[in-house]
Amino acid sequence: MKRLASLITAISIFTCLNAQTPHDWENPAVLGINKLPYHATLQLPSKEKECKEIVSLDGQWFFHWSKDPESRPADFYREDYDVSSWGKINVPGNWQTQGYGTPIYSNIGYPFQRNRPSVTSEPPKDWTAYENRNPVGSYVTFINVTEEMLENNLILHFGGVHSAMYLWINGQKVGYSQNSMSPAEFDVTSFLRKGKNKLAVEVYRWSDGSYLEDQDMWRLSGIFRSVQLWVRPLVHISDYHVTAVPSLAENKAAVHANISLCNVSKKAVNNLRAVWKIDGQKMVGSLKRLSANDTTTISLEYTLNNLLLWSAEKPHLYPFSVELQDQNGRVIEHFDYHLGVKKVEIIGEVFKINGKNVKLRGVNRHDHHPKTGRYVDDATYEQDIRLMKQANINFLRTSHYPDREYIYELCDKWGIYVMDEANHETHGYGYANKVMGEDLSFQQAHVDRAESLVKRDFNHPCVILWSMGNEGGVGPNIEAMYNKVRELDTTRPPFYDSDRRYSAIWDDSYLYPDDLKKNAQQVTDKPFMMREYAHAMGNSVGNLQEYWDVIYADSSIVGAAIWDWVDQGLERDGYYAYGGDFGDKPNDGEFCINGLIAPDRKPHPHYYEVQHVYQPIQFVQEGDSTIRIINRDYFTDIDEYEYYCEVFHNGELVSGELARIKDDRFEIPYPYYPYDDPELILNVSARLRHDTPWAEEGFVVAREQFVLKPETFWPAFGGKSAVMMRLDNDINVTTKDAIILFNGTGAMSSLVVKGKQLLEAPLEPYFWKPENDNQHAAHFAERTAVWKDATEKRIVKNIRTEEKKDVVKIIYEMSLPTVAADLTLTYSITDDTQIKVEMDYKPTATNLSVMPKFGMRMRIPADYTQIKYYGRGPWENYPDRKRSAFLGIYEMPLSEYETEYIHPQDNGNRCDIRWFEISSAGKAEKLRIDGNQPLCIRAWDYGEEDLQGVRHPNDIERGRFVNLNIDANIHGVGGTDTWGKRTLPQYTIDGNKPHHFSFVLSVKN
Repeated sequence: MKRLASLITAISIFTCLNAQTPHDWENPAVLGINKLPYHATLQLPSKEKECKEIVSLDGQWFFHWSKDPESRPADFYREDYDVSSWGKINVPGNWQTQGYGTPIYSNIGYPFQRNRPSVTSEPPKDWTAYENRNPVGSYVTFINVTEEMLENNLILHFGGVHSAMYLWINGQKVGYSQNSMSPAEFDVTSFLRKGKNKLAVEVYRWSDGSYLEDQDMWRLSGIFRSVQLWVRPLVHISDYHVTAVPSLAENKAAVHANISLCNVSKKAVNNLRAVWKIDGQKMVGSLKRLSANDTTTISLEYTLNNLLLWSAEKPHLYPFSVELQDQNGRVIEHFDYHLGVKKVEIIGEVFKINGKNVKLRGVNRHDHHPKTGRYVDDATYEQDIRLMKQANINFLRTSHYPDREYIYELCDKWGIYVMDEANHETHGYGYANKVMGEDLSFQQAHVDRAESLVKRDFNHPCVILWSMGNEGGVGPNIEAMYNKVRELDTTRPPFYDSDRRYSAIWDDSYLYPDDLKKNAQQVTDKPFMMREYAHAMGNSVGNLQEYWDVIYADSSIVGAAIWDWVDQGLERDGYYAYGGDFGDKPNDGEFCINGLIAPDRKPHPHYYEVQHVYQPIQFVQEGDSTIRIINRDYFTDIDEYEYYCEVFHNGELVSGELARIKDDRFEIPYPYYPYDDPELILNVSARLRHDTPWAEEGFVVAREQFVLKPETFWPAFGGKSAVMMRLDNDINVTTKDAIILFNGTGAMSSLVVKGKQLLEAPLEPYFWKPENDNQHAAHFAERTAVWKDATEKRIVKNIRTEEKKDVVKIIYEMSLPTVAADLTLTYSITDDTQIKVEMDYKPTATNLSVMPKFGMRMRIPADYTQIKYYGRGPWENYPDRKRSAFLGIYEMPLSEYETEYIHPQDNGNRCDIRWFEISSAGKAEKLRIDGNQPLCIRAWDYGEEDLQGVRHPNDIERGRFVNLNIDANIHGVGGTDTWGKRTLPQYTIDGNKPHHFSFVLSVKN
C-alpha cells in the first residue's frame, strides 16, 4: 500500500518539475497524490460512535473564500500563518449554503467555459464563473494528538469534498484528491506530532474532474461529508469483502469472507489470526508471518443452512464481525457489519431476485437538504427512507453518484433495492457523446469512479445493480469502467444508460406507456427498464397506472424509477430558491424542482398517487358481493396483512369491520339493498399486523374504493318561482333572500343575499386555465391560446326568458367567434335562491385544439375560506391523477385546499365532486354547489392572472377575493416528461366535440 503511494508521489514530483505541466486540478492524469486505495466501509455507520478508532473532526473550522486561485491565501497552510481573524464554517457543509460564493443550478450545461481539461478559460461575461473563476475555499482546524495516538497508524478520512482538495498538516503537504462523491484517505502518521496540530485543506470549486460531474443538481462546493481521524493499530484490517452464493433449491448459501490485513510497522509480525463470527459460529484464519510494510488476504468460508434470504420485503440480515487477533488471542481490531443473502440474476429477458421476477417500483434521489445543501444528516436520511417505504417504493437509484454510507445501511435494514451509481455524467457534451467516451486522457478518471463505487459499497446487500453513471459518453472509457466493475464483482449486473453494449439491462426512459410496451417487445436479448420516467416537476405524475399496467403485463420489463424524490429547493427568506434566484448564470430555473416531496419532506399530492399505484396488494370486485386480492408482493403472503372494510352511504360512514379472507377473497360484509337512495361506497384496505422500523401496526399499505351503488346526480331543485324583471338586456331576479342581476353578456354579475354582495366578479363561462410545469414545455399556452379569451369575446345572439309556477328561466344563446362554436347558457331560479346553471357547447369548426377546461368561473368575498365538499380528496387530484384520492366528505381551510408549489402554477383541483360548500369562518351562511354530474372545482385566494410571471408563492398577490372555477372537466396534468410530451389524449378535452354540464348554486344557512 505504501509502495503504491510512494510511486504516485514520485510520479507527481517528476511531473511538477516540468514547467509546462498544468495544475493538478486541470490535469486528468492526476487523480490523487498520496491517497490510500479505496476499500469497503469497515464499520456500520450507525456504530461508528462505538468505534474507539474513530475521532470525529466535524464542527466549526476556520474558513476563507477566494473568488479565484490567484487571490487565495497561498501560504495559509504554514504554521505561522494566523487565521484567527477568519470566519467560521460548519464541516460538513457546503460553503454556498453558509454565505460564501454563489450556488449555481444547472441541468445539462457546464457552469464554466467548456474547454477540457481547463476550468478557468474565459466564459461569457454574464456567467457567474466570469468574475468568480474557480473559487477556492481555505479551511483550517486544529487537532490535539496524544503520545498514545502516535503509536498507531493515523488515517485522515474525508467522506466527500467537492471538487478537488489539497491537504497540509503542520505546514507539510500531505496530498491531493478529486472525485467529489467518494472518500479520500491519507496516511498522516508521519505528519502529526504530540499536542496541537494544524490541519489545512484547500478546496477548488472546479477541477478537470468536474467534466465527469455534470449532474442535474445544484453545483455546490466544500467539505460536505464528515472528516475523521482513524487511530488504527500498526497491524490492522485494511479491507474485507463478504460474498454469499445461495442455492435456492437446497436452502443454503456458501459464504466467503476475504479479509485483507496490512502491516505498516517497521518489523514483521508473527502468528496473527483473522476471526470471522457469523450465525453463532467462529471461523479462524491463521497467518504465520506478515512482513513489514506488507499486505495479505485471508479467505474464510462458511455454509449457512436453513437460509433466510434478504429482500426488500423481508430484509433478513446476519450480523457478523471481523477481528484481528494476536498470537495470544488479544483483539487488535474489531468491526461489526451485516450480511444479507440474495441472488440477483438475469435469465434471458427476465431479471430475477431470489428466483422471482421482481418488479422494481422505483424513484431517483439526489442528496439534498434545503438548509445544508449536499450534506444530509442522519435524521433526514431516515425520514426519506421511511417515506419511501410508506409509499411502497422498493427501489432507489442513487442519482447520479454514491450517497453517504448511512443511507445504504438503512436500505439494508428496512428493505430497499438500490442501484448504486458512479459519480459520472458528461451530459454537457451531449447524451451518449463520444467526446468523453473516447478521450483516453480521461479513461483512468472514469475507471476510478467505478472502482471507488464498487469497493466502498460491496458489502451492502441492498445493492442489486452497479450503475456506471448517467447520461455520459460511449466508447472505450465506458468499456474500461465495465471491465473494472466485472473484475470487482460478478454477483451484481452492471447497468449503463448511454452505451447499452455495456449494460446488462436495456434502458429507454421517458416513454409514453404505449411506447414502453412497444419498445420492450422489440428488445429480445436482455431485460428492459426505464431508469427515469414520470418527471415529477410541479403538478405532475399523471397516467402512472397506465405505465404499471404495461410493466406488470410484460415479464421482461424490470420496472421504472420516477424522476425524482425531493424538490431541490434551497431555503431563503420565505421561499425555496431555484436556479437564477442567486443571480447564478447559466442556470436552468425551476428544473430542479421535480420531487415527490418538498424540500422540507412534506409529500406533494402526487406522492400519494405513487403510494397507491405502487401498492403491493390490489383489490378487484367480482360480482356484487366478492372482493378478490391480487398479491404483487414476491416474498410476502397476503395473510401477513390485516384487511379492513368500510361502507359509506352518501359520504357518511355506515360501519366497518375486519374482512374474513378465504382463498384470496372475502365477501363484502354489508348488504346495500336497503338503501334506496345513492351513493353506496366500499373502502377496503390492507394494514400492517405489526410494527416495522418505518411504520406502526395498522399502517395502511394498500387500499381501494368501489362504488357499489352510484350517485344519480339529481340534486333537489324546485319550489316557488322567483320574481323576474327585465330592462333591455339586463335581468333582475328577486327571491325571498336575494337580488340577482344577469347582464347582457350572459353573466350573473351580482348576487346580493340579505344585503351582502357575494360576487366579487361575475359567474360566467371560462375555458382557460394556467399551465403547469409539464404543460409549459409542451407549449400548452401557445397551442390552446385560442381558448384564453374565447368566452370573454362571446357574442350574445338572443336572450329568452320563461316564467313558470316554480321557476323562472333565462336562456342566453351565444356564439364564440374565436373558436367558431355556439354556446347556450340557461339559468333557472327559485324563490329560495336556488340557481340552476346549464351550459351547452357545440362547435361548428373541426380543427380546434384541446380545451384547457370546460366550465365557469366566479369570484366571491375573500373571507369565504372554509371549505367542505363531497368528492375526491383530501389531496389535490386531476383526471389523470385521481386513483389515490378517494370519494369522501372532506373539510379544510382554503389554504389547504390550494397546493402551494415552489414554482407557482395551476393547482388545487378536486375531481368528481358531488357537492361543495364554502363559507366565512364563524358564519352560518354557506355558498353551495351541487353537481348534476361530477364536477371539478378549484378554489384560490388569487386569480389566474396572478400566476403569470411570478417565480415564487410569496410573489402572488393574495386575499382580494376567492377565485372559484366550477368545471365539468379539466385537462390532465401529464405524466411523461417536462420538455415536450403531452398529456395522454384520454385525459384531455376535445374542443371539436359538444359538451354539456349543469350544477345548482344556492345559499344555505
